[in-house]
Amino acid sequence: MKRRNFILQATLSTLAFTGLPFAGFTGPGKSKMNRIGLTTVVFRNRFASTKPKNVVLENELTLLSAPEYFVDRFNVHNVEMWTNHFESTSKNYLKEIKKSLHKHHCSLINLQSEGKFDPSDPLEENRLQAVIEVKNWVDIAQVLGCESLRVRSMKKSYPQAVLSLKEITKYAKSKGVRILIENHNDMFSHYQTHISTIKDISMDNIGLLADFGNYSSNMVRFDSLRHIAPFTMLVSAKAKDFSDQMDHNGYDFQKCIRIFEDQGFKGIYSCEQWGKANPSYDYEKITDWMIEHIKESI
Repeated sequence: MKRRNFILQATLSTLAFTGLPFAGFTGPGKSKMNRIGLTTVVFRNRFASTKPKNVVLENELTLLSAPEYFVDRFNVHNVEMWTNHFESTSKNYLKEIKKSLHKHHCSLINLQSEGKFDPSDPLEENRLQAVIEVKNWVDIAQVLGCESLRVRSMKKSYPQAVLSLKEITKYAKSKGVRILIENHNDMFSHYQTHISTIKDISMDNIGLLADFGNYSSNMVRFDSLRHIAPFTMLVSAKAKDFSDQMDHNGYDFQKCIRIFEDQGFKGIYSCEQWGKANPSYDYEKITDWMIEHIKESI
């Protein structure tokens, strides 16, 4: 057995032992839609906090309305929320989000956390502030019954990133939350560094989040995805730019999915889109495109 597969099997065995949820596990006979998620990032132009200044806010979405919209329009029950879309972190607001998720039979599979400070910052004062920021989102994930939390991008020092992640992951374990590390156009867009976090942090509630889009070239993309697939707990099935004929530009979206399917990935593909700002884009059509292409490939 290859070493990386041995480590993965040991990690999954430990997860089963501890009873922590494994994102996206689906048994025989389950609908393909059970393996498809959707992030609020796709509809950032419809959230007051993230719409471009030159875009008129139309058909506004909030975290309270997103679960109903995802279910009614796309039949998606696996919800990812971008922390930039939180209007508040008050107990009452979080209670309303949780109520909306429950009412529409949704699972909150991941919080995509952001923050002012970089957990890999060599300046200790800044690093500690970053740890506090992430821990606060861990607390919110616990309150919401969220399975996992993706830590923001890290672009400075790998040793400092590991130091922060060890503290964050230990804290998250006490809250029943899994920590996910994404290739986020940062140091973890190098697959060797991305995989090293599993070994260097060595806890049973940390895993990788694989993002199709965040690589420098197709050669790097496909090779990196093959390497990180055995350690991946959630996939950000990201599309980028589209032609007027709805052809996806940049890379073979379905080839990315096949890489994970060929390695036995049974988790969730969460739809995301991020590319050049294009006012002509119909993000509902883009989401339909992503969902259909995932369904064809799994």
